Amino acid sequence: MDFLLFSKLPFEVKNPEMLIECYCFQTNFYNSYDAIATARKRKIEDVNNIGARIPTELLPKCTEIINRTKDLQIFNFIIDTFLGQKDEDADSYIRALHVEVIQKLTRLNGIRLSTATKILHTLYPGIIPIIDNTLQKKYKELNPGWMENDYFQILSDYYKNLKIETNWTNICQLNNALSEIGLVLSKIRIFDIIWWSYLKSQNPIQGKIIKWASIK
Repeated sequence: MDFLLFSKLPFEVKNPEMLIECYCFQTNFYNSYDAIATARKRKIEDVNNIGARIPTELLPKCTEIINRTKDLQIFNFIIDTFLGQKDEDADSYIRALHVEVIQKLTRLNGIRLSTATKILHTLYPGIIPIIDNTLQKKYKELNPGWMENDYFQILSDYYKNLKIETNWTNICQLNNALSEIGLVLSKIRIFDIIWWSYLKSQNPIQGKIIKWASIK
């Protein structure tokens, strides 16, 4: 399957179903994090099961911010319906998320964009993506003028990834195929695993680049 990251970086995943299976089960993220969403409503504390490492004493402050902003319109969407919104409407929802939630979370000591989006994805897995440090670094390479506190721009461009026809068609196909074998993941999470695996495959390990058989 072919994918395009931020409309600039093409890559191919030869066997994405197997790649996602390996990611979920070898890291145990599926049992400890993703499967929770199908068993019960996830809590903010569950974010540490995906490596957020938020100190326990900071979680109530994060919860307070989230609770004050839970009526934001973007939280009422799943990605399928959000992508159908007019561009100006979608941008207004993203900007509100940026100003009302992410900026406030990142003012807390130790919370940056990566952690803030892990919190939001934990609570709203069907609509909020994870924007981790590796992705931010690659985005900066592709967009040298980007200011790292401009969360709106990277979020807006992230959602545009999903409007690319090839990306969306492949994500929907994977969602159906994985559901048939009992591996239930949101479409946002599927794309998260795909781009994370690609970027990981490009990073040298102990000075050597391992050519992942599943990724070009």
